[in-house]
Amino acid sequence: MATLRVTLTFPPDLVREPVIYTVAKTHHLVPNIRKARVKEGAGEATLDLTGAEEDLKRGVEHLTRLGVKVKPVGGPRSSG
Repeated sequence: MATLRVTLTFPPDLVREPVIYTVAKTHHLVPNIRKARVKEGAGEATLDLTGAEEDLKRGVEHLTRLGVKVKPVGGPRSSG
């Protein structure tokens, strides 16, 4: 298992959608939201995603395809 900390920036059309939940559920990831700021027209969240490295990669690709900007904060950390 690995943990990746990322900052996600959501476009206005995705602010009200359960994007983090959907990606986590689809790709077998465990999200831990560290901080978030959501307004009507924009959203930003910093979170840790934990899962298998291949699942992390697929989850990030999924977010990018949806139009979410994904900025890694540091590299992946092994969690045992």
